[in-house]
Amino acid sequence: MKKDNLKRIIIQLETLIEELKSEVYSDKDSYVHPWDEHIKKTPRIINAEDDDGYAD
Repeated sequence: MKKDNLKRIIIQLETLIEELKSEVYSDKDSYVHPWDEHIKKTPRIINAEDDDGYAD
């Protein structure tokens, strides 16, 4: 194959990959588990009296 043809094929493949990514990532519900969203909204409780000598 000629290099010009290979370069054109690579460009077309990269374009297709970008389109596929945009389709997949546009639907957040298809790849984000509801538990992850729940954790973000839950307040974290920090124990200020943690004096076990280890870094947390």
